[in-house]
Amino acid sequence: MKRVDASGQRMAALVRGHDWSSTPLGSTDTWPEALKLLLSIMMGSHQPMFVVWGDEHRIIYNDGYAEILASKHPAALGMPFFDVWHEIRADLEPIVAQAMAGESVFMDDIELLMQRKGFPEETHFSFSYTPVREADGQVVGIFCPCVETTGFVMSQRQLLERERDLSEALAMHQTLLEEKDVLLAEVNHRVKNSLQLVVSALSLQSRRLKDPATKAAFDQAISRVRAITSVHERLYKSHNPLVVEMKAYLEGLADDLAVTPEMRERMKVDVDGISMRTERAIPLAIIVNELVTNCLKYAYPADRPGPIVLSLLKGSDDMLELTVADEGVGMLTKEESGGGLGTRLVATMASQLGATVDRSTTRDGFKVSLVFSREELT
Repeated sequence: MKRVDASGQRMAALVRGHDWSSTPLGSTDTWPEALKLLLSIMMGSHQPMFVVWGDEHRIIYNDGYAEILASKHPAALGMPFFDVWHEIRADLEPIVAQAMAGESVFMDDIELLMQRKGFPEETHFSFSYTPVREADGQVVGIFCPCVETTGFVMSQRQLLERERDLSEALAMHQTLLEEKDVLLAEVNHRVKNSLQLVVSALSLQSRRLKDPATKAAFDQAISRVRAITSVHERLYKSHNPLVVEMKAYLEGLADDLAVTPEMRERMKVDVDGISMRTERAIPLAIIVNELVTNCLKYAYPADRPGPIVLSLLKGSDDMLELTVADEGVGMLTKEESGGGLGTRLVATMASQLGATVDRSTTRDGFKVSLVFSREELT
């Protein structure tokens, strides 16, 4: 049977040496030309293929299909198809019946629970069953080229599972971030409330004081605590409870410090779109509180008119410059001259920002500037 010998494959030798005379197919010399042609095609192909032939659906296959059979090979050669695949007979019978009835069948992806390696195994295949007819049109067999897609299906399943796990992890991460933001907002809210209690306690105590100097010190302490309180108030109302939008904050702080309409008329605020983390916004708030309060108190004695300019602007080389300037009488007070608590407090807060402080008399008045690096927010 020379046609079976095509390309020298192992299965060609097995088919040639098999005792076909003991089967309903009989000796290979009596096989029809259609069967021999199909075997020639199969043995010359690397794609898994098989033929089932005759009333008992005896199976003949090539090397590619022998790998699919695994431990069922080589005993499967020449056996009835449903004896070979008895564990999946219920899945295959309708398909075989349809093909033997003369209708071609294509399965793009069929899942089969095979037992070919000594244990039940989920497998996936794509194949076609093509009826093979005799000259009179009677279907005598089925030709099946097939592809095992188990590895692809499993890898796709694993990929989907990983994507699902990743999606769940991202969702959990997002939930945790949202919970973190809620908790941080709540912390800022409680800190603000606690600081307001401190302000209230100091205010009650201040009302009982008779000594003007002591009362002034209490009022200054209240102002400083309020500056910190306002930072936390902004934070718990913000979409990001770790970051303060400085333009809105400094405009609000300046408005709070200028307690009268006349003072508010004096305040000129110029702030770029800058965001700061809490740990930098708080010392900056204390500095602004000290400098602006000092200007409001001492820059324009005897109701002398004039502006107070508060600015926070972006400079070159990723630097920021905070400036509080007036056109008043200049350095008249102990606070301004560097000996007071406010001046020392400004110096301490400036060191936390890594800022350089410059105090200078200008042609029109007095100016305090702080230059420090801009913060990278991620």
